[in-house]
Amino acid sequence: MTGEPGWLAILVEPLRYPFMVRALLAGVLVAVAGAVTGSFLLVRRWSLLGDAISHSVLPGVAIAYLLGWPYFTGALASALLTAAGIGFLERNTRLKSDAATGLLFLGAFALGLAILSRARSSVDVFHILFGNVLGVARADLVLMAAVAAVAAGLVVLLFKELQLWAFDPVTAEVAGLPVRTLHYLMMVLVSATLVAALQAVGVVLALAMLVTPPATAYLLTRRFPALIGLAVVLGAVSAVTGLYLSFYLNVASGPAMVLVAMAGFALALALAPEQGLLARALERRRMARVVAAEDVLKGLHELGLEDGEEAVPAASVAFEGTSAMGPRGVPLDVLAGWTGLSRREVQGAVARLVARGLAAWDPAPKATRARRAGAWVGAPPLGARLTAAGVREARRLIRTHRLWERYLTDVAGMAWEDVHQVAHELEHATPPHLAEEMAEALGHPAHDPHGAPIPTAAGEVPADQQPPLTLAQLSPGHRALIARVDDEDPDLLARLRRAGLVPGTRLEVLGRAGGGLWVRRTVPGEAPEQRPDPFAAPVEPRRQWLDHAAAAALRVYALEPEGDEGRSTRGEGEKA
Repeated sequence: MTGEPGWLAILVEPLRYPFMVRALLAGVLVAVAGAVTGSFLLVRRWSLLGDAISHSVLPGVAIAYLLGWPYFTGALASALLTAAGIGFLERNTRLKSDAATGLLFLGAFALGLAILSRARSSVDVFHILFGNVLGVARADLVLMAAVAAVAAGLVVLLFKELQLWAFDPVTAEVAGLPVRTLHYLMMVLVSATLVAALQAVGVVLALAMLVTPPATAYLLTRRFPALIGLAVVLGAVSAVTGLYLSFYLNVASGPAMVLVAMAGFALALALAPEQGLLARALERRRMARVVAAEDVLKGLHELGLEDGEEAVPAASVAFEGTSAMGPRGVPLDVLAGWTGLSRREVQGAVARLVARGLAAWDPAPKATRARRAGAWVGAPPLGARLTAAGVREARRLIRTHRLWERYLTDVAGMAWEDVHQVAHELEHATPPHLAEEMAEALGHPAHDPHGAPIPTAAGEVPADQQPPLTLAQLSPGHRALIARVDDEDPDLLARLRRAGLVPGTRLEVLGRAGGGLWVRRTVPGEAPEQRPDPFAAPVEPRRQWLDHAAAAALRVYALEPEGDEGRSTRGEGEKA
């Protein structure tokens, strides 16, 4: 005996009861109408409005109940009055949409409860609040079918107009669409859907069938037509599954339908391919690994090619490719300090760069030191260096970073002390073609705002005739031209900017005092001061004292004492 007959019996058994058949039909019809109208509520961010309407039908239902009228008439009238009242308050008072919605929602709900307190039967009140899908009559089915057909039909007929109104009402109005008519049409459809859902899930849970399936579909697709179709399917599955569970578990049908819909939302929230928490966590982890690898790549370039000789006194290797002096090996501990990563993270990032052919261990691990099962057998490599491909990739990243800094200062108007971190975040998400479009728009600048050279698209770095010195290395009486400024300390950059010490500025070192330097900004052709007195008063506005950190951050070209600028490798007027 196989399990198929058992499952078939489980599916067929509830259908032997007419009230279950009517309940299934009612659940599907409510799901269709709710998904179609609820999708527009979702993209219009009107979920609170739907909540208000679902609760505001209570006084209309109560009055109809006391007078013996059909619920639909009183509920629909109450819902429409509430929707119109919210619009009236928005247009004629200073209240915003959320305040007007909350105000009328609470007032209408309180009025409904007050009227229902006069009712003789509390059982009927319970059914109004929480529904009774098992008690759906044929007339209720006809009403639900009519509402679902009208809602689906109008949405199909006016889909383009409603879609434009939902996503961009301003453009819809400019295009000549009757946005106010579309607004009230959607209000009528939402109100009718909520009233039709009252019998199935009640006032309290009606909004759940309106919002939950579209919200679940929103996590699974980005296309609006697909969102509506998927919401219809999810709503129908939730209704049918909830009814079967209520039949076999003996729980209330309305809450069972809503709980199944919420379970579907929870699954989508956790496992949706793009918007799910798991997918986003994996993407964040992937991006963190990419950022770490790219930071290590730049660190190997900066420390191994530009400043590496001081940091790495040994393990020099021959380099075939882009530079007369090839990259030197950089210890992992030095890389960890430069990037701010842990040594373990740096080691993992270098391993990924080695696998891509962008870096090599330094010294190269011997066969007996191969990594096995996550641990090094023997001593691990002490450092790493770039390959020729790694140098090109590192310079592409540096070019992108410095172009962003140029863009943020020149176009976006940001201060130069604020652009480094922003550019660091943007460089990892900028494709090469966008970087080249940005360079074209900026006129292919040669230097970033801090004076650092921007590598060319071919990966070449403009060579200086002589490497710049730090200002702290100059003796009193020397003149210099600021070439670049270290961009790591925003506070220091702000101080230097306020002091006018930017690339292209001329300085004269007046003397040393208090662990720093007294300097004076100069102009071309001006004679140097013969006897600098750092403590003379009053202090000349262009004379200022720089602490050691500021003096070390300023990279300068030394000028001849007579003012000969031939040793400067940069044009004097260039503001890099």
